[in-house]
Amino acid sequence: MHNVNEMPARIAAFFAKVEPGWKNVKVDSYEVMTGGYSRLLARAEVTHAGGHETLVLRGDPPKDRQLIETSRQQEYELLCVVADHGVRTPRALYFDATGADLGTATIVLEYSKCTSFVPWFNAGGSLDGLHLRLAEAIAFYQSVPIDKLPASMERHASWDAYMTKRIDAWRQASHNHVESLPIFHYVAEWLDAHRPPEAPLVLRHGDFQSSNVMISADGQFEMIDWELAGIGDPREDMGYFKAVAQAMPPDLLDDTRIEEFCARYRELTGMNELQVNPATVAYFLILGVVGTVEQLMQGGAKWATGENHLFTSVFNMSSVVFGQSMWLAAASQLSEPMKRIAAAAQGGK
Repeated sequence: MHNVNEMPARIAAFFAKVEPGWKNVKVDSYEVMTGGYSRLLARAEVTHAGGHETLVLRGDPPKDRQLIETSRQQEYELLCVVADHGVRTPRALYFDATGADLGTATIVLEYSKCTSFVPWFNAGGSLDGLHLRLAEAIAFYQSVPIDKLPASMERHASWDAYMTKRIDAWRQASHNHVESLPIFHYVAEWLDAHRPPEAPLVLRHGDFQSSNVMISADGQFEMIDWELAGIGDPREDMGYFKAVAQAMPPDLLDDTRIEEFCARYRELTGMNELQVNPATVAYFLILGVVGTVEQLMQGGAKWATGENHLFTSVFNMSSVVFGQSMWLAAASQLSEPMKRIAAAAQGGK
């Protein structure tokens, strides 16, 4: 994927190998797609004696130009699982695990005919009812059985153990950076002192934001970019969606919609009002971003030491600075509500 001029021949050879039944394979076009933030994305138009295929290639950039480091093997395996479960997402069709055929580890996916959510909204798309569709989409992919997920995904002994590790990630992000970040330690201590009621661990998308959802013709959400997925608290994706929406509207979980969103999600999952409510969603607005923050901090540190030459790694540090004001404001507003929720969960003790 790194050499655009080579790719038509590589793709033709790849399909001659993986689809020996296809005759007279021809790559009509190959073009880089916009929107590939952490991975390379390209679209290929392929014809053969039996028909025509529009495909998307998703692969790893060169090591010194990777914004974040994730596993294509795990992503491919997960895409197969969620698609088989009925989750709306482009289906993974082929996989070049070593990059020997396509130049880098590459997933070949079906081309989605859905529309990207943000451009759709900017063009005048109506938000009516979409917060309820969002609750339905989250509840559905979180219903994928954990035992069906890739073995490479970490399983945690308990919810408490998981939360302890996620909260401690804030401290580790500071320790591993090239300079000390005291605010990360403050965030960790606050999160530890205001833990919400326990919830079952489920599949989480890990980067659930408006840029990673699309709208189908029938008004349903389709999820893309599962590279940061893992097993965790179900409220993390809600909080993460809301956190990103602060900088990139629209926010489907704003004050006018959040109550209905929570009620619909509870109806679908059987979770209770102490577990899922506007305050607990806002708690995960802070906690839910830690995985992305870790990756961005690592990218900035590698740029500083010369291991990474991607200037986007430096630019993205601005989002961490923006996030600091958001985390502090949320913590200040949530301290008392989270204390009340904890007391109610303990029976008023």
